[in-house]
Amino acid sequence: MVGNKFFPEIHGNFGFGCMRLPMKNGNVDHELFCQMADTFIETGFNYFDTAHGYISGKSETAIRECIAKRYPREKFLLTNKLTTPFFNKQEDIRPFFEQQLALCGVDYFDFYLLHNVNESSLRYYGNPENRYMDYFLEQKRKGRIRHLGFSCHAAHEALSDFLKLYGQYMEFCQIQLNYLDWTLQDAKAKYDLLTA
Repeated sequence: MVGNKFFPEIHGNFGFGCMRLPMKNGNVDHELFCQMADTFIETGFNYFDTAHGYISGKSETAIRECIAKRYPREKFLLTNKLTTPFFNKQEDIRPFFEQQLALCGVDYFDFYLLHNVNESSLRYYGNPENRYMDYFLEQKRKGRIRHLGFSCHAAHEALSDFLKLYGQYMEFCQIQLNYLDWTLQDAKAKYDLLTA
């Protein structure tokens, strides 16, 4: 995520991804992660990105212990994600979201993504009968999600199908975009579709 005119609350040009963190004896090394987070924030950056699957849930608890308990909430921005392996039916989403808030030690997420929209996950994300969007729009109205978006590793056609269904609700999209190789995962076609 890069700060821009659409999300001026993102300070600096870099985000701190928490999919991999320093480990010690099978757990996140909190002392070292605290030092890293402190340096990141003191340098003028503020955007942290996690997901429940990162380090088998340990990323979220490290966010709580090393950031949420140590900094005022307005000092940092936090992204989390809904990922299809962690729920089986619509009724699972509410307790999953509540658990994510608790694990991260926050009352709201600045950014929340439907994670990894692709040809396989579209069986759920692309099915309006699942009505999951109603729940997330409710959380957005309550201020528990500030910005709602999605990440996508799908082909251009699947991305287009998803946008036809839910593009009106999505404020942002994360795609794999290598500025030295715009052919990676058909990034240029996806970028053009998203910015049209």
